[in-house]
Order: sequence, then structure tokens, then C-alpha cells
Amino acid sequence: MKYKGWDYLDHMVQTCDELTECMKGIHSVQDLKESVLVKRAVTMCLLDLGELFKSLTTEEKAEYPSNNWQHVIGFRNRAAHGYHDLDFNIIFDIVVNIVPPLSQFLKEKQKIEVDDNIQL
Repeated sequence: MKYKGWDYLDHMVQTCDELTECMKGIHSVQDLKESVLVKRAVTMCLLDLGELFKSLTTEEKAEYPSNNWQHVIGFRNRAAHGYHDLDFNIIFDIVVNIVPPLSQFLKEKQKIEVDDNIQL
């Protein structure tokens, strides 16, 4: 069976939570740049999210009223093909300004999915 879109919802939420965990204690771009482990972990989480978001259909992406999916997918493409030349200012911006509202949306979507399954 080939999975698509919201089949990966739990994984999307988990990856957002892992990204938040990775960023504990990171308050600036400089903090991010100084930790090799955090840089690699955050980059890998964003790569994973981008790959997961690519599986969403156009209709599924339209449920979120922003093009922030495209920022994460675009980052995934950039990181996968140019990892040696990443701009951590952009990464920090994505993690701080784009991922939190996406994460909140995904958690709300996950709750709706669970509630719908319970009602069956």
C-alpha cells in the first residue's frame, strides 16, 4: 500500500515535536550555528517535514490557508541538493516563524482525525 498525504499525519506531528525539542535552549541564529548537533538535527527534521509535506495533495495543502508548506518543501529541496551551503538564518526563521503554526494546525487536524475515528 502506498501512503499519501494525511496517512503521515502522526509522523508530521512527531517531527514537529522533535524539532521543538531540538531547539530547546536555542534563542538565536548564533546559538544554532554554534551547535553542530543541533544544526544537523534541526536540518534533518526540516528535511523530513519537507518530504512528508510533499506527499500532501493539492486539496490537503489547501486546508492550511498559507503557502508555508511550500517554504518547508522548498527548504527540503535546497537542503537535499545543497547541504554544504545552507543559510542558517533561513533555517532559524523557518523553525521559529513557520513551523509553530504548521505544528498547531497539524495537531488540530490530528485531533479531528482521532475524534472522527472514535465516532465510527
